[in-house]
Amino acid sequence: MGTAQQRWSKSIPELTPRQRLVLQAIVQLYVRTATPVGSRTLARYLWRQLRLSPASIRNIMAELEERKLLTHPHTSAGRIPADLGYRAYVDMLMEAQEPTPEEQQLIAQALSAAEHSEELLQDATKVLSALSSALAVVRSPVLDQLRIRRIELTQLSSTTLLLVVVLESELIRTLLVETPVMIPQRRLEAVVQLLNERCCGRSLGVVRTAFGELLDGAEEIPAQVMQLLQGSFEQLARNEDWGSIYVSGASQLLRYPECASPERLRSIARLIDERQQLLGLLAQYEPKLQEQDLYIGIGRELHRRELWDYSLILARYRMGSGWGIVGILGPKRMPYARLIPMVRYVAQLITQRHTQA
Repeated sequence: MGTAQQRWSKSIPELTPRQRLVLQAIVQLYVRTATPVGSRTLARYLWRQLRLSPASIRNIMAELEERKLLTHPHTSAGRIPADLGYRAYVDMLMEAQEPTPEEQQLIAQALSAAEHSEELLQDATKVLSALSSALAVVRSPVLDQLRIRRIELTQLSSTTLLLVVVLESELIRTLLVETPVMIPQRRLEAVVQLLNERCCGRSLGVVRTAFGELLDGAEEIPAQVMQLLQGSFEQLARNEDWGSIYVSGASQLLRYPECASPERLRSIARLIDERQQLLGLLAQYEPKLQEQDLYIGIGRELHRRELWDYSLILARYRMGSGWGIVGILGPKRMPYARLIPMVRYVAQLITQRHTQA
């Protein structure tokens, strides 16, 4: 997967060609069947490549287990991949499968129907969840990153203004501003014109941190109103300091026996319901996604006990001068070869749509 792939080469032991084939086959079979893989099954599956007896295969499986690449349930003689085994598979053994023409068409159709950015991101979660049979998440860019296109102020009452900020990709945010006095309409129009002249084309982060400097000497704006407007831009940024989150497909996890226990479902439901927790989880991987366009976390690599049975695939997309995150959360027993390219493809299409907007 190149530099975009999360690398753990220091912790993955060197493998012989036979060990590589056996580990690759165990991951593929376990992903397909959810059943621990035995030596007889492997001997048949790999007969054309290895032509080894079940006893010889068992010896190789024992070597892989000793290297912490495989493990086995207490009640089974078969083996399943350990976290490090999945990691070795993803980093070294996986043969990526790009989305089929039919899948590409479904994704393109789903995203082309959206009329605005929020709808586009929600549609992306729906189509990605449906095609991946996993929980799909999309996080919008942090507002501070996005440039302002237009600012509007509308008088709703004698002491209430509606502030409308139109950002890149037609992302719109609104806020009610309470004023101590009524602002005459002509004065309000002058304020709006000045705000647009001095703030448009700059990011929200720059505007809110340098508001006073940008509007220095603006006699059209009373001091009290200036303070209120500066506080309003600060509030807009605080409301979405980690971006907005879109989620789809929690019911997809019911497909997998290892995810369907009530305790595991409750832990995922809590994560989804408490959106700040989910936003916080994605924020943990921002530094990695600033260095590479793809992140894959497997089991205990995710550092949260309730996620030890899951894997997370995240990709970065661009929206103007900002960037967001798209990804899936599913069982460790997921078809990585198919889903990693799919997540990346959806990210590329979201970027294209925003580039064309």
